[in-house]
Amino acid sequence: MITPCIHFNGNCDEAIAFYKEALAAEVKQIFYAKDAPDFNTEGLLPNNVMHSEVIICGMTFSLTDGSEAPITGEHISFLITYDTADEVTKTFEKLVDGGTVVEPLAEVFWSELYGFVIDRFGVHWQVMVQHT
Repeated sequence: MITPCIHFNGNCDEAIAFYKEALAAEVKQIFYAKDAPDFNTEGLLPNNVMHSEVIICGMTFSLTDGSEAPITGEHISFLITYDTADEVTKTFEKLVDGGTVVEPLAEVFWSELYGFVIDRFGVHWQVMVQHT
């Protein structure tokens, strides 16, 4: 099994809360640095997320603050496919809050509605209606 891991710069808790609202994410587990048996993890604050398991659109992701060298979503994007344009629009509007539109919502030859956004955490998301 391969689980995509998204690294944050000390604001993983904020990102998890945002994805719960924007994408109806379900948090399965979350472990903080302060919970480590011998907490002395270099460079991490007690409330940094060491590991979490979050379900987004039926897929498991790991979200973490636990990286000395921050990794941004510059080389990967996540595509979420919905059944209706209404779902695409609602998700896009939530993700773009504090983020940047790469491609505005529009009809494209492979979908009746497609958009691309970089959220406030630097993660790249594409949303579209499933082609029928």
